[in-house]
Amino acid sequence: MKYHINVNSLNNDLYSTEDVELATSCPCCGITLHPEVIYATYIEKDDEDDNLIFLLNYCEHCEECFISKHTFDTDFGEGYIYSSSAPIQNVDCNFSPKIEELSPDFVSIYKESYLAECHGLTSICGMGYRKAFEFLIKDYAIHKNPQPTVKNEIIKLPLMKCIQKYIKDERLVTLASASVWLGNDETHYVKKHPSYTLNNLKTFINAFITFIDADLAFEDAQKLLNS
Repeated sequence: MKYHINVNSLNNDLYSTEDVELATSCPCCGITLHPEVIYATYIEKDDEDDNLIFLLNYCEHCEECFISKHTFDTDFGEGYIYSSSAPIQNVDCNFSPKIEELSPDFVSIYKESYLAECHGLTSICGMGYRKAFEFLIKDYAIHKNPQPTVKNEIIKLPLMKCIQKYIKDERLVTLASASVWLGNDETHYVKKHPSYTLNNLKTFINAFITFIDADLAFEDAQKLLNS
């Protein structure tokens, strides 16, 4: 999602309003946030596709400031998408103990992808998030269907078929399907959904994680009441 940001041109010192996708996490503390933009500057190049916007952001959680870089959205043809942030003081991202226990491979791959994103490697981190998400979905499906024969089928099934057959909550099916679509876009020569960005992919994955966390907590509560 892009926001209207008042930016100052470094070329002529004039102000204009540009649509800019903001950073979704602080590189200093690693916490997901909607940053407060303190200052914005615009650098105009000969080729519009090379134009850049830099934002000075404030994080309310750690009370630090950081700079984010935003590049012209060539897929959509207007506005600017998030590219990278600095300084990188914290490149870790935290998951609940239940998620770490359920799918340690997901946690490991997701953190590697997040590290790549923090270093501005936005052309490859999306593929990593897509791979991580496949581990999460299949580990969750196996958790809900632990029978050996079913487990073997889940491992071998293509991801979308696994979602359609073994994810029962329609909200989870929607979030998972949308995440896979956007994740696949990160691997293709031409995106099928150019108006959606890496941040949308992460938002859908994180929402899926929230639902799973709640379901695992429900299982624990159910065990307590049945004991």
